[in-house]
Amino acid sequence: MRIGVISDTHGHVNPKVYPLFEGVDLILHAGDIGSEDVITSLEAVAPVKAVHGNVDVFPLTTRYPAVLPLLLEGVAVCVLHELVPPGHPLLQTALKELKRDQLDVLIYGHTHDARLEQRGGVTLFNPGSAGKRRFSLRPAVGFLQLTGSGNFVPEIKYLDTD
Repeated sequence: MRIGVISDTHGHVNPKVYPLFEGVDLILHAGDIGSEDVITSLEAVAPVKAVHGNVDVFPLTTRYPAVLPLLLEGVAVCVLHELVPPGHPLLQTALKELKRDQLDVLIYGHTHDARLEQRGGVTLFNPGSAGKRRFSLRPAVGFLQLTGSGNFVPEIKYLDTD
């Protein structure tokens, strides 16, 4: 299973995202969606699951949760907008729902800074921002390739390169 990972669109999806996401099985949006039109446009490519972010307002805040725990092909994934420390109630709720002691992947956004790192056996995955360029950060999206038996390969793809 190949998953497209996106965040911080703020009402606009960089047009380079659509051809990159062609053929993905699922799109995960880590908040600051900005407009339901963003979700609709991404759903034309693949099914979308999303969380709301700190700049999202009604009705996005009621349509999309603050935290989204998912068990995908044996991989325990949690999507939220802002990175929280281990033991945070949102993560505890996600783990309880997943019936797991630990996550495999924690997907988050908010910073607009694409980042992959390991912390305490958990892959922290921020796909960066795929909306209009803000700050001096490079626009980016991510991919999560589930390779079976609970294994996965995360990847960041910058949108400012050909």
